[in-house]
Amino acid sequence: MGNKISSKKVAKDAQCHTIPGFEGEVEDAATAVSHAKNIGYPVMIKASAGGGGKGMRIAYNDHDVIEGFKLCKAEALSAFGNDTMLIEKFIEDPHHIEIQVIADSFGNVAAFPERECSVQRRNQKVVEEAPSCLIDPETRRQMQDQAIRLCKAVGYRSAGTVEMLCDGNKNFYFLEMNTRLQVEHPITELVTGEDLVELMLRIAAGERLPQRFIESPHVPFNGHAIESRVYAEDPFRNFLPAIGPLNSYTEPPKLNQAGNVIRIDTGVFEGGVISMYYDPMIAKLCSRANDRETAIELMKAALARYRVQGLGNNMCFLQDIMRNKDFVQGNYGTGFIKEHYPNGFTGVQLNPRETAELIAGAACIHHATLDARKSVLVQQHENDGPPPRHDYVVILGGAHGTPYLVNMGTSEDGTGMHIYIKGTGDKVDFYNEVILSGLDYSPGQTIPRLFFQPSDVQFNDISNKYYIYGSAPWPHNASTCSDPTHHHNQEEEHEDPMLQSRVEVIQIENETPQSYVLRYQGSEQEVVVRTIDEHKLFHYMLPEEKKDYSNVLRSPMPGTLVSIDVAVGDVVEPGQQIAVVEAMKMQNILRAPKHTTIKHVHVRAGQNLKTDQVIIEYEKKE
Repeated sequence: MGNKISSKKVAKDAQCHTIPGFEGEVEDAATAVSHAKNIGYPVMIKASAGGGGKGMRIAYNDHDVIEGFKLCKAEALSAFGNDTMLIEKFIEDPHHIEIQVIADSFGNVAAFPERECSVQRRNQKVVEEAPSCLIDPETRRQMQDQAIRLCKAVGYRSAGTVEMLCDGNKNFYFLEMNTRLQVEHPITELVTGEDLVELMLRIAAGERLPQRFIESPHVPFNGHAIESRVYAEDPFRNFLPAIGPLNSYTEPPKLNQAGNVIRIDTGVFEGGVISMYYDPMIAKLCSRANDRETAIELMKAALARYRVQGLGNNMCFLQDIMRNKDFVQGNYGTGFIKEHYPNGFTGVQLNPRETAELIAGAACIHHATLDARKSVLVQQHENDGPPPRHDYVVILGGAHGTPYLVNMGTSEDGTGMHIYIKGTGDKVDFYNEVILSGLDYSPGQTIPRLFFQPSDVQFNDISNKYYIYGSAPWPHNASTCSDPTHHHNQEEEHEDPMLQSRVEVIQIENETPQSYVLRYQGSEQEVVVRTIDEHKLFHYMLPEEKKDYSNVLRSPMPGTLVSIDVAVGDVVEPGQQIAVVEAMKMQNILRAPKHTTIKHVHVRAGQNLKTDQVIIEYEKKE
């Protein structure tokens, strides 16, 4: 079943629904083109022994088949030691659904509830959830029955996954079987309460499946679970892999309270290195709750508290997925990323309220740093007269970004910090007021907490508790608490306004005397905070010198140069293949951006490349 060609034949014989395609090995590109025409475009070329999105290409025409076949064979040989290829019909924008199975040596097979794995880039899964929003009980039962029938047809033993493609009308087709435990198995464990690893080991030791599976092979489930794959990659550069040291690594608090779970599976550590020779996954971050909405909110909260520094990662992108309207409504298929990010990921777009909160947070952090205040910002004003107010200019997007005027000060009764924000220039109509009950921050802290005074902004009580208590025991009736170590009584809860606050976190990813790189709600921005006089004087500063890279081809990622396909003096056309770079077992074609002539080749095939290293220099246009 680990061979996609033979497994498809077995599935067909077991009366499972299968995808149309050529039933056999495709030996060369010319034969692949012939089969593709018979099947009808688009088609999927993929490695028979493959997995993890490697050795796979979609082809919409003959040229795509010829180019894709060559790349797929090379990737398959590098990743799996087997370059056997197959070709089948590509079903556009389906749902990628899989059924977890477990089978013993005595003919007993149990099928678990489905996992939805449709959020993918480069045919690799990014976000998975269980159960699927698409599948109804009847379709689930049919999928489970076919998975059980398939396992019994081959005498399968151990844990495995039967993967299927399902269209919007719930017509489903066998895709392949993964004869192993998959990356996303934790979400199945979280909704069923079963330990798949233990079951797998017991079966390997010769034991029978537990009686509950023999009596009821369709495993029941409860609640909803989501997994986000935290990758070392740059979503702003088409998800190209990133390598380097984990200079700072802090996982969010794990959680297991009243059915609400945050689980992290990882093998990395602070000071470790992500290399270009292996898969770029850093961790599997999972959330579980009694309903899908809370599972999403818990995932957003955990991502906000997850800190990785030293190399690129996809956490901003993951947070944007959790904010996406179609994802929240469960209305998505495998075309999700292509549909919502047609021009690539450009960052999380904050709404006006969130923008104001980021500005207010930056101003308060900067002010607290200057004042060397610690922990809770709001303190009773001790002097006579009104509390002092402070003016700043907060610039979003770096030194030359968009400036906002900020006026801030403690209220007369000492119950809150009032921050008034006014836009300038093309944002002159922007005006907002933010009231903080408190700020949990001291200089050097990297994940401050903002306590917002009660307002009409709706928030999830479970994720709010997670922000406050983390993995510590939650008081039975507490909504929030400014001190996780202190359990407040009812009288204290009534008197302290911070206990009713909406809580958010803001990450300080980098810091200089005047600027910060902040991540808030998934939006990562360089933020500069100046006094009014400093902002006026900045306009006299000389602009930074910009380098011209228009006449060179640079490596978009760290990797190995597989081939150089041009020589000095060659004239190339836009889109022509110039070089191939392999990183983390994936081959990437680099193409000419324009009609030009090759002036100099700076590297040779087989050489290891750094990100942005110059590969080719073009003749300058006179």
